[in-house]
Amino acid sequence: MSLDLAVMVYRHIDDADHAYADAAVAERDAPWLREAAIVEHHRHDRITVRGTVSGRWVDADDEQDVIGKKTVEGALTGAAAGLIFGPAGMAAGMAAGGAVGGHAQAESGQHLHSAFFDEVRSDVPPKHSAIVLLAASEHVDDMVSALEGRHGGSLVRRVLTDEMAAALRDAVSSSPPAAAGS
Repeated sequence: MSLDLAVMVYRHIDDADHAYADAAVAERDAPWLREAAIVEHHRHDRITVRGTVSGRWVDADDEQDVIGKKTVEGALTGAAAGLIFGPAGMAAGMAAGGAVGGHAQAESGQHLHSAFFDEVRSDVPPKHSAIVLLAASEHVDDMVSALEGRHGGSLVRRVLTDEMAAALRDAVSSSPPAAAGS
């Protein structure tokens, strides 16, 4: 069976969620709704993917935890700098330094890489979102007709070779199976 990869790209981080929700209300029983994933491409090339891809539940992001070495270093540096203004300055400096360090900590980790994540990252520009569907052509056609004209999405669609489809399936094979009927 040949598979298509469809990526309906939206200009804002929340638009894919809104388009999917509207389609879920209008197309309640459409099979593609249980086969799609939502992608958010954040600043600094960070992505979040949540949903079903090739029968697997993918819940992945490459944002890191904000608590770590850089957070502590930022808080201590801020406290030391604020010390010249007394206890209030030290507290404000610690809070500001911790916030800056936490932000740096969150952006310091590795990006998710695999055939699937690299493909999605290349199709969805930063600060955009998308609905991604790896499915039979008929299901992709149904998704496209349900989403066209909603929330200003633009479609990227490819018919995949067997090798390309296998690479994308392998990329998510470690994710748990999607719940039946979800």
